Parts: sequence; structure tokens; C-alpha cells
Amino acid sequence: MIHNQQTQTKKQLGLAKKSENFLYEAEPVSNEDGPKPYQVSDLTRAIKGLMEDAFDSIWVEGEISNFRTAASGHSYFVLKDKNSQIRCVLFKGYRGGIKFQPEDGDQVLLFGRITVYDARGEYQIVTESIEPRGDGALQKAFEQLKTELEKEGLFDEEKKQPLPEFPWKIGVVTSSTGAAVRDILNIIKRRNPKVSVLLFPTKVQGEGAAEEIAQGIKELNKRKDIDVIIVGRGGGSLEDLWAFNEEVVARAIAVSRIPIVSAVGHEVDFTISDFVADLRAATPSTAAELTVPVLRDTVQEINSLNGALTSSMRQKLRSYYDLLKMLMSRRFFNQPKEIFNPHIQRVDELHSRLIRGLEKGLMTQQQVLKDKIHRLFQASPEKHIPYLKENVGMLEKRMLQIIQSQMLLNKQCFEGVLKNLNAFNPLSILDRGYSISSKDNKSLKDTEGVNPGDSIQVRLSKGALDCTVKKIIEK
Repeated sequence: MIHNQQTQTKKQLGLAKKSENFLYEAEPVSNEDGPKPYQVSDLTRAIKGLMEDAFDSIWVEGEISNFRTAASGHSYFVLKDKNSQIRCVLFKGYRGGIKFQPEDGDQVLLFGRITVYDARGEYQIVTESIEPRGDGALQKAFEQLKTELEKEGLFDEEKKQPLPEFPWKIGVVTSSTGAAVRDILNIIKRRNPKVSVLLFPTKVQGEGAAEEIAQGIKELNKRKDIDVIIVGRGGGSLEDLWAFNEEVVARAIAVSRIPIVSAVGHEVDFTISDFVADLRAATPSTAAELTVPVLRDTVQEINSLNGALTSSMRQKLRSYYDLLKMLMSRRFFNQPKEIFNPHIQRVDELHSRLIRGLEKGLMTQQQVLKDKIHRLFQASPEKHIPYLKENVGMLEKRMLQIIQSQMLLNKQCFEGVLKNLNAFNPLSILDRGYSISSKDNKSLKDTEGVNPGDSIQVRLSKGALDCTVKKIIEK
């Protein structure tokens, strides 16, 4: 009977025969005088094999209690409902995939596998992922991620890019079957039919939606012809909009080189993507309106600016024309030779000063010579008078030569100055056979305003002619 009972127990535990599905098969200890008991560790390992095989992947919903994280980075907690509880462990390697920080009292849905902790013989759930359950838990996860990203500076205003004033191609990341894309296309077509739209279709809710949205943003950033990107969807519950609260979407928006408009849900809906994006639009329709200006209004504004520019240019030209007319009425335009009168006067003044200087210098040298001769005669004895007379004569002759040479040099400089002045004199050209024609005291540069039979005056190098025009020859 004992043997039958053991066989029945084995069958119940699944240990009567070896199976490749079990990690371990316990064998009872042989005892000839009584039943064949199991070792505790053998039985524990057998049960562990059964449970891991039967509950390799499960979803369990419950409330977190006694949550704690060890120094190793692994977390331990209890998952309970109103009737039962089970221990859980969250190893450090799976912490990165958790979208929020679990705390006591959180209602969650976790995924993992059942195993047995050998040391205490307790079964537990090795947790691989945790999702919050209920709006309260989702809102808590939202606030935690928002605080984390805000500390990193992803919401800073100085990092936001301005939208292009006149976009020509707009990228849209949303569902291809939703109302949002239809609203965006209709409004863009109505406001400016010349703007083109490139749709990157994605899921906007459910598993994998966040990754598809982030991938859509990355793919559109690889293109050179996209001016702005609209990311969004229509309204829904907090769970429906949750893909736009995922960290992967937020970071894809943050690193986008193309300005991004977030248009998720309705006016009252706020998501993480709204805070990270360069501009938040209350709805997808509003995003299209904020992104694309009305073509008719733009054309009117351009025409208005063009009219203002033309008027300003005409006013400027009129001002410059009046200034030119005023300048042309001045004397130096009608009598250009008067420009040189001050210079001619200056030359005459310099010439007079030069003559006076030469004369003064000559008188000074003569006086010095006389003083030296006088002192020489007073200092010299009579026996040296013939010799001194001879030296005086030589000195006087040499002095006269120096004075004459200096006067010749100054004369040549003066003539050179006069020659240069004559070269700049506009009337000197007449000496080479040219003449200046004028009508009504105005110099003629071309035949405009001159008709056959008109009287004109021709000024020559010496004298002038009063002539009558017989024929006008155009060249």
C-alpha cells in the first residue's frame, strides 16, 4: 500500500518516469524497512522544475507591497490582491525596460515566470516587465517620466527650433487610417495646395506603437526635403495616448534636426511629446493651421510689401533727383574753370614768397660777406693787403657763382611748378588746337538741344568765334 501510495504521489508530481521537459527528477532514498522519503532539496528542485515548465510565461495583475531595492540593484516586492499574495523579484537587467518607478500601493500588470527559491522553498515570480494599471497609475508614470526628462533639459525653451515661415514639404507621423491624417491633409490642401505632404504610417496605440513613431521621426530626418514634421493622433483615453508618453518617442523628438509639431488628442490632452516638441498643437487640425500659412494671405502680404518697397524707392529717387538738380545749379557746374582759381591764386602767392625769399637770402649773404670783408681788413696787417685783396676777389667771385647757381635752380623749380599748373589748367588744351563750344553760356558736350540755325560760340586759344549751325552730324 505504501508502494502504491508512493507510485501515486510520483504520478501526481510527474516523477514516475524521466521526461526531457523537467529540469530535475528526484529519486526517493532506498529504505528496506519503511517508506522511501525524498530529500528536501530534491523535492524542492523537482517542484521547481514542474512550476517553471508549467508557468514559463505568465501575466499577473495585483497591488505592489513591501517594495525594496537591494544594494546589488535587484528589487524585491510582494504582489497581492484581497485574498492572496506572492513574492516577486525584479533583477537589475530588466529595470531599464520599466517605464516608471514602482512603489507600494501601485496597481500593476507584470509579466514573468514562476520559479522556486531553493533556500526557503518559496515560489516567486521572476519579473521581466511591469505596466501600470488604471488612470492613476498611468498618471503617476507620466509624472515620473516628465520630471526625469525635465531635469535633463529636454523641455528647455532655448532648445526649441522655430518653424519655417513658408514650408513646402511636411512630414506626418501618424496612422494612415485615422481621422487625424485626413484632417491634416484637408486643411493643408485648403490653406496652400502647393504644399506637399509625406506620410510615414505608424501605429498610434498598443504594443510597439512608440517604437514605430520614433522610427518614423528618425526616417524623416534622413531626408533633405522635409521642412517640418507633425507627430500626433486623434483623441482617446490616457491609455490610448500612452505611446506619445513613452521615453523612446520623447528622445527621438529631442534629437530631431527638423522642427516637430506635437498634435496629440484634444485641447485638454497633454503628453510628454507635447513638452519636448518645438511646438504643441491642441489637435492635428490645429497643427496643420499653425504649420501652413494661407497662400492667399501670403500673396496679399507680398503684394503689399512690394507696393511699399516701390513707393519707398520712388521717394528715394525723387529725393536724389532734387539733390542732383540743386547741385547742378551751383556755379562750379556751369563755370568749372573757377574751381582752379583758388589754386592759381595760391601759385601766385607762392611765387611772390619765393622771390621775396630769394631776394632776402641774397641780401643776407651779401651782408654776411661785407661783415667778413670788414673784419678781415681790420684784422689783417698792411703787408697782407695784396694777398687779402686777391682772396677777397676770389671769395666774392665764388659767392656770386653760388648765388647765381641757387637762383637758376629756384627758377627751374618755379618754371616746373608753372608747367604743372598749366598742365592742369582746363584752358591749356586750347593751345593744342582744341576749342570749347557753348550755347547760351552753357558748354556743349553733345548735339542734344542744338538745332540747325542756332547760334553757338566757339572759344579758341586766342579769341572766340560766333558761329551758326548749318547741319547736325550724328555719329
